Amino acid sequence: MSDSKKPVVFVLGANGGNIGPPTLVALSSKYADRVEIRAGTRNPASAEKLKRLPNVTLVAATMADRENLPSVLSGVDALFIVTPCICNRAEVVVTTAEIARDAGVKFIMIISVLTADLVDTIFGAQFKHIEEGISQLGVPYCFLRLPYFVENHLILNKENIESESTFLCPVDPEKPFTPVTTSDCGNAAAAILANPSKHVNNTYKIVSHRSTFGEVAAAISEALDREIRYVRVTYETGKAMLIVGYKEEWKADGITDLYRLIDDGSPVTNETDISDYFRITNEQPTDLRTWAAKVVGSLK
Repeated sequence: MSDSKKPVVFVLGANGGNIGPPTLVALSSKYADRVEIRAGTRNPASAEKLKRLPNVTLVAATMADRENLPSVLSGVDALFIVTPCICNRAEVVVTTAEIARDAGVKFIMIISVLTADLVDTIFGAQFKHIEEGISQLGVPYCFLRLPYFVENHLILNKENIESESTFLCPVDPEKPFTPVTTSDCGNAAAAILANPSKHVNNTYKIVSHRSTFGEVAAAISEALDREIRYVRVTYETGKAMLIVGYKEEWKADGITDLYRLIDDGSPVTNETDISDYFRITNEQPTDLRTWAAKVVGSLK
């Protein structure tokens, strides 16, 4: 415990990826009266948005840093390791968790994926390694298994929407899947960090209402008040788009795995039980229309 007598929660990887910032926003706005909030990032000076959050202390911290991380994590009660999007992330996350255990951290939460049991997929193999490693450390833990992010729609299609009024994807526009917004992920993560004893050794699937890619195009059309036409492209074209959007081929291959699972009607990408988010937060997840209405201002 810190001098404030509040439990110390630490978000490591706070300024990278999709989940760190919304988790800190939720912690700052909802739970600052209960917990002391620390945000670990490699370069706090560059974390401009995080600097503006009240009740958040920025700390220089690098995952898997055996020299400096033990002292940084000393006194931390609950640690959230925001799994980085790097090809060796399994090794980095497990090493970081080992350091946290040895530093006396009492609870560790990890981002995982819905496909963690599908070791024949890119992301599944990575996260199965992570989950197995963390569960064997002897420290209370929690896994947040996340699906395809709603925000990916604009990462890949913003230019097409603006210039051609099209939405391109290789998936059958009628195949349902259960995505989630990154803000909902952050809300769930913050609620768990604020009261980790309720979530010890649990695995949650943080998903929202099912939708189709055709419905995504329709929701964006409604928000923009003009038709955005869904165009089903080949998987080769889809992978080329992913490489442009995410810069690395392994990431493109990983998301292509998700596309194929959706196309195949896999229950892994189309969850029947979407209630974990409500049980954790006592709120309903963001629906597709609400998301589209919020992001329309970023589109021309």
